[in-house]
Amino acid sequence: MSETDNDGPLAGVSVVEMTAHRAGPFCGALLADMGAEVVKIERPGAGDPARSQGVGPDGKSGYFMANNRNKKSVTLDLKSEAGVEAARSLLAEADVFVENFGYGVTSRLGIGYDDLREENPGIVYASIKGYGETGPLKEKPGLDLILQAEGGIMSVTGPEGGEPVKVGQAIGDLTTGMFTAMGILARLYERDRTEAEEFTGKFDVGLFDSIVVLMNEYLTNYSMDGEVPGPQGTTHQTLVPYQVFETADGYVVTGVPSDDRWDAFVDLIGREEIREYRTNDDRQENQERVIGAIQEEFAKRPTDHWLEVLTEAGFPNGPINDVADVADHEQSRARDLVVEHEDPDWGSCLLPGHPIRFPEYDATVRSPAPRLGEHTEEVFADVADDQTTLEEWTEGGAFGD
Repeated sequence: MSETDNDGPLAGVSVVEMTAHRAGPFCGALLADMGAEVVKIERPGAGDPARSQGVGPDGKSGYFMANNRNKKSVTLDLKSEAGVEAARSLLAEADVFVENFGYGVTSRLGIGYDDLREENPGIVYASIKGYGETGPLKEKPGLDLILQAEGGIMSVTGPEGGEPVKVGQAIGDLTTGMFTAMGILARLYERDRTEAEEFTGKFDVGLFDSIVVLMNEYLTNYSMDGEVPGPQGTTHQTLVPYQVFETADGYVVTGVPSDDRWDAFVDLIGREEIREYRTNDDRQENQERVIGAIQEEFAKRPTDHWLEVLTEAGFPNGPINDVADVADHEQSRARDLVVEHEDPDWGSCLLPGHPIRFPEYDATVRSPAPRLGEHTEEVFADVADDQTTLEEWTEGGAFGD
């Protein structure tokens, strides 16, 4: 595997990724970070559309770089018979296939699950769709912003009493990528303890599914009281206090996680008149008075003061950081959540690290996001039975012009 020799809990697992934009590539990046060898199949001449979206060098934007590190890129023209044959030969040896084509497209191309399991009965087949592969909307295309709206998350996001807004990141895409990686790990575990003839490796995840699941207790609460919440602003749907407070020079986020800490919190801010609201129910019923008193106190002193005293008293707290703050944050750097990276096309830049820490592995960015088709010759030279097969694929237009 040359420059992408892998070290991690998934070392030895081979993944073929035929995805674009964010959900599928993020899944592949998570697996690659953990040691899997991930080969990304792209369209000749164009590649993943994310390559041209956002800041970065031509053919490799920051958007693409963040979600495609530690991978190899090959190009295949799946409109050619030779391209499909080459793809099937690659997939015949793979442990995992991740795809996010439109509903039914892979089957029409001859690389659907039933096609692949004939030659590779142990393959784990992960399908990412806007709405999944079942239900009345299974053929409808879906993108993150649309599904944030349709799945309900936008309805509870935004200024309290204001209009709904999107979450500031593509939460549907990223969550779907995480859920897909989770499903892949579950199927790999299942495969190891299942007779080959009984193993079913396919599963699917929808962006709509991910957003609806993120609604979490909102759905349960609605079934219990029938109330439909609106945008929550910077408050919490069940705890009081637990929100953003304005300080003398900025903002701080804090809260009281349990009723037995209420007296200590009142002592800290020095507002005796709200001590009587000892339970969360009491504080919810008298929220305006409670929050008003707390806000008056927080506005008297700067953010650093409150961060210090809240931390000393054992209350969860933090400032509102922007991107620059997070990039330079001592905890981000200590945990390798922001990684210094040297990209051959862009130069020095930062990449997001991996969120799971394995103490025995150096989980870091091992190789940059690949140039389009950078590993085509290397990968298919290994896949082809012989040089003649490789030449036939090439002449048949498998790899594009």
